[in-house]
Amino acid sequence: MPERDEVQADRWDAIRGRMADRLRSMRGRGRSQAQLAWELDELGFHISQSMVSRYEQGLGEVPLTLERLVGWAMCCDSLSSAHLRELLELAGYALPFTRGDMKQFDDLLRRYRALSRPDQIVLRRRMLWHLLGLRPRAGREQPA
Repeated sequence: MPERDEVQADRWDAIRGRMADRLRSMRGRGRSQAQLAWELDELGFHISQSMVSRYEQGLGEVPLTLERLVGWAMCCDSLSSAHLRELLELAGYALPFTRGDMKQFDDLLRRYRALSRPDQIVLRRRMLWHLLGLRPRAGREQPA
């Protein structure tokens, strides 16, 4: 294994238990692992229910990317949560939005849950691109 990969693997081993606690707390009791996995899959992240379970138990082998962490929080309506801020800090990521901005995004996501699934998916994808600072290209269906 190259030295860089070993460093990343060691870093992930050191934080994955703390990450698991925050991921579990972010999902909360109102959303099942299956529902979260389905919503993440709809965003373009191929994550199964068993993968959600493994990450929430601290057994995920591969670190979660910024895109997946933000997608996870979006699907849980938890962009403004302390859990997401702690996850981003643990993983060494930052987003250029205030807590108030993130709360407004959460409120918008909750309101959009009353719309059809296709409309919700379009909103979530565009919001994810916005949060990550990506500009959607014509025909682009998933985050890069």
